[in-house]
Amino acid sequence: MTESQEPVSGHAEMDHVLRRRRRRAIRGVLVLALVVLVVAFVVQNSQLVTVHFWFFTHKVHLIWLVLACLVAGTVLGYMLGVPERRAMRRRRKAEKAARRSK
Repeated sequence: MTESQEPVSGHAEMDHVLRRRRRRAIRGVLVLALVVLVVAFVVQNSQLVTVHFWFFTHKVHLIWLVLACLVAGTVLGYMLGVPERRAMRRRRKAEKAARRSK
């Protein structure tokens, strides 16, 4: 009986190893595809564009403009979201304190 169980555990271990290898290979392909997409995005957006700011006009590569807008939007979104998160934390603390006092 022990001999018949040994190959089963060996198969389970091999299945586990194969699943891990498959997952690693899929991740590798996805990372490679993402890198290709990012490189294509950068190449497509490397042309010079004229940007009209409030008080001056400047020529800049479009990719830098896109990245600057991404960073500015992220920072602005974080700054606007922080007060809401603080208020939520205060509300939770107040609710916990109210539950304890009951």
